[in-house]
Amino acid sequence: MPARICRTADEAFQAGWDEPCDHGHDPGECPACGLTDAEISRLVVLLSDLASRAPERAAA
Repeated sequence: MPARICRTADEAFQAGWDEPCDHGHDPGECPACGLTDAEISRLVVLLSDLASRAPERAAA
């Protein structure tokens, strides 16, 4: 398999996502590699300050 050169972070992410995990499954569907609900909850809390808030609408 020829090596692929990724020039951006998006290309690197996509190249990793397209490869099967060590267990031979789709990375998002592997029960051993996927994040648990508890891990997702912790990430939401950690990353919540990075999300931009939607602008509030003025009351009519």
